[in-house]
Amino acid sequence: KVYISEEKQRFLPDHRIEELNPDEIDLFLIPGGNPSYLFEHPTLRDFVLTLNEKKKYIAGICGGTDLMAKHGLLDNRSCTGSSSGIEQEDEFYYLYKDASILNEDVVMDGNIITSTGQAFIELAIQLGRLLKQYESDEQADDCYKWYKNRKE
Repeated sequence: KVYISEEKQRFLPDHRIEELNPDEIDLFLIPGGNPSYLFEHPTLRDFVLTLNEKKKYIAGICGGTDLMAKHGLLDNRSCTGSSSGIEQEDEFYYLYKDASILNEDVVMDGNIITSTGQAFIELAIQLGRLLKQYESDEQADDCYKWYKNRKE
């Protein structure tokens, strides 16, 4: 089934959640967008809770952090909040009542990684470091500078 994002991007997943083996997952990334229609999706909930029990890396960006908060993955952890962080007037603020919100682009607390929506490059670089995709910190820093168009 093709999924269409709020930005009208089209995605065709390679696998359904039911086909995935949690033991074979290194990192599970929950993308942004309004996740409220997934809040009561039992298969997804059980899958991410199993990943968390197994201490697998779970990352969320923008609205993906709301889904993480809904399922308790951010309880007693530091995190970013969603698109620009989280404010008391935000629709899903109540989901973060047991989390510690930090004013940072990307926060890693144990196996849980959260990112504001605007920090997609910072998140990508952090995940690349985590998965040992760079030969050195200098290579990761150079990659970041290239994506940010920094000529320094």
